[in-house]
Amino acid sequence: MIEKVAAKIIAKWLRKGNMARCMRDILPHSGLGFKEREEVARIVHDVVRFKIYYDYVLEKRGLEKEPMNYIALSKEKPEMEALRDIKYSMSTELASLTPDEFIPIINREPDTTLCVNLNKITREKAIEKLRNEGFEAREYVPETAIIVSSAGRYSSLIKEGYAIVQDASSQIISKIAASLGKRILDYCAGSGGKSLAMYVFNPQAEFYAYDINERKLKSLEKRAKKWGMSVRIFHKPYGEFDVVLVDAPCSGVGAAARNPEAKYEKDFEKYARMQLDILKESKNIVAKGGYLVYTVCSYTLSETENVIKKFLKDEDFEVEYVKCEYDEHLKREKYGAYVFAGDVFYISILKRSQ
Repeated sequence: MIEKVAAKIIAKWLRKGNMARCMRDILPHSGLGFKEREEVARIVHDVVRFKIYYDYVLEKRGLEKEPMNYIALSKEKPEMEALRDIKYSMSTELASLTPDEFIPIINREPDTTLCVNLNKITREKAIEKLRNEGFEAREYVPETAIIVSSAGRYSSLIKEGYAIVQDASSQIISKIAASLGKRILDYCAGSGGKSLAMYVFNPQAEFYAYDINERKLKSLEKRAKKWGMSVRIFHKPYGEFDVVLVDAPCSGVGAAARNPEAKYEKDFEKYARMQLDILKESKNIVAKGGYLVYTVCSYTLSETENVIKKFLKDEDFEVEYVKCEYDEHLKREKYGAYVFAGDVFYISILKRSQ
């Protein structure tokens, strides 16, 4: 039954794309239990993650590109010599931009990581609570993070506002940003994951949020109330802030472990143009001596170092050194650093002149 449902999802994805939507359309109505649905998701993710390589293997073996053959390869994990883009199943463009050390990160089966609301519960108590509910759990970095079995996303911790599901690299980014000031604006807030995490690291700060998506802002308001934090929502931001966090829209290749379709992206410059525009918009509300913190879940030069290099040409900002105690999860570059405790994120801290 598990493989039958997985094959149905894969068949729809092969026709229409959008893996997440295909799973949402089929899994809830499959009649499977939670653990079985998790196994279906694992199979589907693996097939999408290695689609180009599996196509190559099927062609070499003279087999049809149909769902059950992909599933068979997912179980077999065949080893066959192939060019880099085929072997690691990514666009030729991305293969040329991906450092060797990031290959295992974007092609891994991702962990489920929680961010614990330390204003409500200690991490030790949170782990105890998870284990009492039958979930495997262990500490990770930073001090808010717990790696938990995938079913842990449905634990009472989540339901009661004691934790949210959030990647470890996102939590480190939030910790860095929260340390820089007391009046903090999350400029591309979305549904507020980083706002919630920043509050845990700096509960005395004033928090503000803005996003062009009104639906996501409403979700942020509900989550903040459950989280126990106060946040002012902007529909058009104004004023001056000690810290403006710009978690810009991006290709998402740094999170390809969760969304393997990102590996097939080819045009990274289109994101870079949008990212530069957002930085130029947001700079005007950074107070003198304040910080503009740029982050994306990507590692392409177009979206990271090159965006900052272009921005600095005409602006009264300078790069601040990224201070972080998790050096083993950091790769520093000229204008910022890559964080890879979980997904691969890039962060650049830009300080405005006095």
